[in-house]
Order: sequence, then C-alpha cells, then structure tokens
Amino acid sequence: MTLSGKVGVVTGATSPIGQAIALRLAAEGAAVAVTGHTPAKVEQVREALARAQARFMAEALDLTVPETVEAFFARVAERLGSVDILVNGTAWRVRATFLETTYADWRKTFAGCVDSYFYCGLAAARQMVPRKWGRIVNIGSIAGEALMAPFTAYTAAKGAVHALTKAMACDLAPHGITVNVMAPGVIESPYTLTNVSPTALEKRLERIPMGRLGKPDDCAAAVAKLVGPDMGYVTGQIFFVDGGFLSAGVIAR
Repeated sequence: MTLSGKVGVVTGATSPIGQAIALRLAAEGAAVAVTGHTPAKVEQVREALARAQARFMAEALDLTVPETVEAFFARVAERLGSVDILVNGTAWRVRATFLETTYADWRKTFAGCVDSYFYCGLAAARQMVPRKWGRIVNIGSIAGEALMAPFTAYTAAKGAVHALTKAMACDLAPHGITVNVMAPGVIESPYTLTNVSPTALEKRLERIPMGRLGKPDDCAAAVAKLVGPDMGYVTGQIFFVDGGFLSAGVIAR
C-alpha cells in the first residue's frame, strides 16, 4: 500500500470518477476525507468507504464558500491528520452555447469548477508547506483543450483549471509539493449515457483509438500514480486519460 500513513482529501467524491478515486486512495492505504454537494449522494460514498474498511470522514459541503473550506480542512487535520494529498474534483456544467449562457450559468460554473479548486488548494497547501511534501491533482478535462459543445462555460472553466494548475505547480515546487491535472476523456457514466445521444456517442467512439469509453477506474488509476511517493519530479503536467482521443481529432458536435 503505497499511500499508507497519508491523508487525502477528495472533493466532488459523489461523481463516479470522484468515488472511484476515493476508494482507490483508501485501497492504497490513505485515510480519506470526501465531500460532495448532495447529502444523499455523500451517504452513498460513506457507505462504500465503510464497506472498504477505510479510515475516512465524509461531509456534504458547498466548497464555493472560502470560510466553509477553511473550516473543513481544519476538521480534517484534527480528525485524520494534516493533509498530504488533495484531489480537486468538484464540478458543475450547464448545457448551453455561448449565446445561450446566462450570467448566472457562467458564475456558477466557475464557482464550482475553478473557485473551489483555488480555495481547497490554498487550504491544503498551507498544511503541506511545513512538511515540505504534498500532492495536488486537479481534475481537468479534454474540454480544457478542445471545445465540448454545447458546454461553453464548462469548456472555459476547465481551461482555467489547466492554467491554474501550472501556476500552482511553479509556486509550490520549492515546498516539495507537486500539482498536476488528471484530464478525463469520454468516461462511461450515468451522466454520459443520459445526456449524450447515441449518435453523438458513436461519433466520439469513432475518434477514440482505444475503441471504448473510459471507466472511472481508469481515472482513479492515473490519480493514484500521480500522488505516489515516487512522483516528486512530475509537476505542472496535464495527464490526459482519453484513450488517445485528443491525438486522433477534435470533439465531435
């Protein structure tokens, strides 16, 4: 268990990817603190971690409020220990083109996908700096590199996450903290299967050299590698988990 004795925080843990990451970190020996926005979904993750016999805590929180974030990280330090690993996975997306996107849509998307990453990154780094060790992984997306139509605000927000990661990586490197992006491609999930039409899904599959959709466990495996103790010289990188999608072409409309 490569993460034995480490304490990890996973935000957005109620998504299939977030839950897979939390369970993978726990399987690698880490104590895990998870958050999500919906209490009922947080309870499902709590039950999954309990079945895995993990050492954990789980809370339903709005991480777009700085004071809430600061208080949460203080509780993690008190109950589990100082944070060693942070995986920022909170997300919000609105299906709207540029002309359809409202001010409220834009603000809510950036609050969930960018602001919360900054707040949590800052809170985690402050606990990591004194020990000169830390791993931060921000969940990005292939949408940060190519338009995911019709999700204009989400595409812009994920591009911001990629840029924020590079800035964090440079500023935190002297403190022994690495910061990278795990950027999923088209991942098999209830959201994808419900919101992407069969025709659009088939077009995307045609552009994936691996010939299949990604799985949440594919993403979790990538994160587990990025936060490992032997990854201290890899920072500021965007780690695409897309089956070769971006190498093969752009996202089909």
